[in-house]
Amino acid sequence: MKVSRVIEAKNVSHVYCGWSNDLKLTVEGGEVVIALDESSLRAIAQVVNNKIAEQDKEKAEAATEAAAALVEKENEVE
Repeated sequence: MKVSRVIEAKNVSHVYCGWSNDLKLTVEGGEVVIALDESSLRAIAQVVNNKIAEQDKEKAEAATEAAAALVEKENEVE
């Protein structure tokens, strides 16, 4: 049987992973505890690391575009 539940938890203020691979998220209004095996923990880490890398790449591209636009604008003024 498959059981799923959506929990809306906002404003994570603390994250802890205990010795038993329980992932504990302290959120506004309480705590969310997720029991994980090692492979699940690794899968979550991989997805999170990939998302962070994607966001970093997007920010770097945006900064490069902004810098290029600034240089172009300065060249127009000269």
